[in-house]
Amino acid sequence: MLRLSTRIVPVSRPSSTIAMMTATHRLLPMFTLAPLQHTLVQTALLHSSAQSRLDTERSTTSTSSSSSYPPPTSSSRRWNASSTTTEPPIPTPPKPPIPPPVDARLTKRRITSVTDLPKSFGRNQIIAVSDEVKMELEEILADFKAPVRFAFAYGSGVFRQKGYAASEQPMLDFVFAVSHPSHWHAINMAQNPHHYSLPMRLLGSDAVAWMQEKGLGANVWFNVDVQIKGKTLKYGVISIDALCRDMLDWETLYVSGRTQKPVRILKDDARVRLANQVNLASALRTALLRLPEDFTEVELFEEIAGLSYRGDFRMKVGENPLKVRNIVAAQLDAFRSLYGGLLKSFWKSVHVIGERPGELGEVRLMRQDRGAEQRATTASKLPIGLKGKVLAHYERKWNLKKALGEEELRVQKEGSETALWERIVQDDEFDVMLDKSLAQIVGRPTFNQSLKGILSAGPVKSLRYIGPKLKKKWSKSTSSSLPAPVDQATKP
Repeated sequence: MLRLSTRIVPVSRPSSTIAMMTATHRLLPMFTLAPLQHTLVQTALLHSSAQSRLDTERSTTSTSSSSSYPPPTSSSRRWNASSTTTEPPIPTPPKPPIPPPVDARLTKRRITSVTDLPKSFGRNQIIAVSDEVKMELEEILADFKAPVRFAFAYGSGVFRQKGYAASEQPMLDFVFAVSHPSHWHAINMAQNPHHYSLPMRLLGSDAVAWMQEKGLGANVWFNVDVQIKGKTLKYGVISIDALCRDMLDWETLYVSGRTQKPVRILKDDARVRLANQVNLASALRTALLRLPEDFTEVELFEEIAGLSYRGDFRMKVGENPLKVRNIVAAQLDAFRSLYGGLLKSFWKSVHVIGERPGELGEVRLMRQDRGAEQRATTASKLPIGLKGKVLAHYERKWNLKKALGEEELRVQKEGSETALWERIVQDDEFDVMLDKSLAQIVGRPTFNQSLKGILSAGPVKSLRYIGPKLKKKWSKSTSSSLPAPVDQATKP
């Protein structure tokens, strides 16, 4: 049997094909020559015709594309002398839409992680603790299987305070910010059912999440008197959205007020860091409005630390009345680290005028501009929650005077917001109303949160938690003396 090996080479002219056919014909037996030659000739002719059409189409496409976008150069363009038709203008491609920012109050570009922030932004929020405390806190956080977006530890268990003996081990306090509270509680309840009271275990994670976000209090759920790795702790759970709203708008000051004081961040989040930087600046502005022209840095930090305790009934019932003073005294260097950089941004209105010795060592003396224009500018930048309550009071007050025929309130449609605030800050009641507005923000959520704590912890745990606080409040060991400065750790 003969083995035929025939290869058809694509050509563009019939002559080449016939030559190839002739070469192939010499290798074939006589009885197959005629029909095979006829078939191959037909195939070559069809291929040649198709190749010719393809060359024609390519030539046409090349000619048409040479007169379209982008335009050819003058040396390569073919001009038809008989044609006077002008070429159409080259269309400009539309610009892609700009994606909306995460939060216009925070940033003009999308921030998805802490690494997207400038390296130095918000570094003041990273407060150093000892390596031993740092490892202890991180091990406790790692014990939770449920995902946490942002976490911090605070209180006397992390930072030393006056009123605790050296051998005493105070409770550790944590706050976890999560994306989906119901999902988080479902995972945590499966891992740690004993952290929840019996009624809440029976109702399930959805009920816990509803009580956290829709029930009484400040959008946070606390589990108290929890034992992990031989340590007693209390941890609160709040949604990341509720935390950022509280930091930006001061809805309750329950958790955002805590972050106005030194805390140890265990897991960072870009959105929270941005919001908390706004929160710290708001706390600084509010404290400056409440201070006289000359003050010390200790007085400034005590004013800031006390903002979230205005109207808090616990300060009259279960907390140490000297708590604010003790916090600042033991953490003075941490407060300096937290607010030192922000104070520099107020260089136009706040100045360091010297130092003087005190019980805490050398403290800075400061002087601020208390002119109406500067105070109005500061007041106009207060958080919505606080600013709205102050404005509501003066609108009621001055509208009443208008009804009685006295001086009316001119809502500044023709002028600026600063002009309205200049009038407000010069009113004799402004300082009092600022204090009352803070108490309104803090008071009700704090009281309701305490009621919710009885349900979340149960009566037995609640008594175990409140008992030491009541004992400590009335203990003779509570005194007005200030502790010696505490050496801060050098490692973050």
